[in-house]
Amino acid sequence: MAENQIPKYTSLGTGDRAAYCTSIRLLSCLVTESLVDALFYPLHGQGVAGFAAIQLQGQRGARDTKNLLALLPLLHTPIFRKGEGALLYLTQTIGLLDPLDAAPYIYVLGDTSTSEPTPLLTTIANTLSSKGWKHPNGQTWQCSYDPVVIWRKFASATGVEKALQEDIESEFTSSVKWQKHSFEYPPPAPSFSSLSVAWEQSIVEGHPTHPMHKTRRFLPPIPDFAPGDYDLSNPKLRFVAMPRNSMKITYNFEELVQPVLKTAAAKAGRDLVVPEGHIIIPVHELQLYHIQQKFPEVHIIPKEFELPLLAQQSLRSVVVPEAYRTLHLKLGVGIKLTSAVRTISPESAYLGPRFSAQVEPVLTMDRELVTVARELASVVHSNPNGEIAKHCAALVREYHEGHEEERHERHIVCTSLVERGHSGPGSDIPLVIRVFELDTEEKRAAWLERFVDVFFRAFLPPVLKNGVAFECHPQNCVARFDATTKELKGFIIRDFGGIRVHPPTLKETTGVDLDFIEGHSIIAPDLDDVYTRLYHTVFHNHFQQLIRVLDLHYNGRGWAIVRKKLKENISKAHPLYDAWLSPDRPTLPGKCFMRMRMSGMYRFHLHGPFPNLIHYRGEVEEGARATPKL
Repeated sequence: MAENQIPKYTSLGTGDRAAYCTSIRLLSCLVTESLVDALFYPLHGQGVAGFAAIQLQGQRGARDTKNLLALLPLLHTPIFRKGEGALLYLTQTIGLLDPLDAAPYIYVLGDTSTSEPTPLLTTIANTLSSKGWKHPNGQTWQCSYDPVVIWRKFASATGVEKALQEDIESEFTSSVKWQKHSFEYPPPAPSFSSLSVAWEQSIVEGHPTHPMHKTRRFLPPIPDFAPGDYDLSNPKLRFVAMPRNSMKITYNFEELVQPVLKTAAAKAGRDLVVPEGHIIIPVHELQLYHIQQKFPEVHIIPKEFELPLLAQQSLRSVVVPEAYRTLHLKLGVGIKLTSAVRTISPESAYLGPRFSAQVEPVLTMDRELVTVARELASVVHSNPNGEIAKHCAALVREYHEGHEEERHERHIVCTSLVERGHSGPGSDIPLVIRVFELDTEEKRAAWLERFVDVFFRAFLPPVLKNGVAFECHPQNCVARFDATTKELKGFIIRDFGGIRVHPPTLKETTGVDLDFIEGHSIIAPDLDDVYTRLYHTVFHNHFQQLIRVLDLHYNGRGWAIVRKKLKENISKAHPLYDAWLSPDRPTLPGKCFMRMRMSGMYRFHLHGPFPNLIHYRGEVEEGARATPKL
């Protein structure tokens, strides 16, 4: 296939490119979550493998193009749906659509246009006509990158309530706006010698499939900052004094924040006076808006005591370079990123330090391969309404990245490895390929095999033995590389908000009862639920993007490496082997971002049947099924 006939999406102007990035993620979710039917029609020539005719589900059986949400040319044969509904209109139905499958064109029906159709669009239209699709008079296919156009048609057809439709629409608009700014003012590309925080701040696009991947919604009373008006990567640390009896303190929080308070006092040139009966809490400067509004008993410490911060990728986890080296802070802040408001719930403030002190030490893990960033202490407001209490909370967490120089290591957050589009030369090449000089398929395969091998040996033992799954998606995983050889040595895992624990298995294997607030979202009713959480974070989220970027997806080689290493690490007698590797598991539960958003969920997950990527064997095998003989 002559792919050079089709430009890369990176060649689009910043506005179109930003809109495309959000729209293609929206279509990816709608298709993969089975909210629409995406019919695949192979094509020969034109530089594409075929196209997806994405149809609103309420119109099954009616071959009328007015019922199509969009037409999407595809560079590669996608992964097809298995089982019921796999074959519609004598062609395969797509089961998993990834943004990297697609060519940078999205066609939607619009009013008659004077522009001449491209040869590709003419071929697509002729193919639909030959398959018996009717076309409405007075409308033509037009290229549109606007996610709002797609969303409105889908929401109208599926009966999404008007207020919710508009709320979600505003999040797409925000995502496009902030993505455009990121493209116009890209971060510099880190080098292998760059410190960990430089990698944290090198993100250009972010989440590979979430349509709100760049959304930044400042919840009132925080002002609605436009991109460029506020530097989210370099905020300030402020302090508030709260009555001690209004706060829930876990462990030695006050002791651990003393270095920060002393540094702030030294910079201000005078003592930071603590009112009697109060506790000083470090807060993100933007969160002062919420705290002043929601907690009338607060005393705001003067601005002269503020300290500079370096934000990690999540924006709420911050390094305090002048006060800490091996600790850092996680601060609640009323900003909505992707689907979640980045505050700290009372449940998380309670669990994190207790899990770190009671459970982490007894888990079955190779401590040379995996280092847990323990949450040492916390504070959260005691308001009985958790939706209010979460706005005044903070955690002190270990910061192992502060040891990287003395350990002769480089610590790189895994999300950054797949990023491209930075300022400077070579920006179209993903960082993992540039930094590790993976200029041949053999080098890429060898690098991936080492990565997968260490990853499984690091994170599978607590699942297999203790029924505990860390949420090891790429934002939570920091890879540790030897500073000289660049060899992967292990991982740091952080953030306990999305872990999954089966308490009976934990108790049976460690003797420890998990101490948590009833109703916490981390509790798994059975081991299958633990396996479900790990599958999504590891295979659908973490490995899929990495394997695609390494160009080891469509030839199936990357997933062959994954299967090999899984079989080396999971006994056939263990139920996890059957759960993931059995040929009778063509699908596995996947996290449904759009279904969750339309249901108003973010802490508890909705899952749907996604194609089991572990079984994927390459584009050739999928292509052989693309035109079934009936």
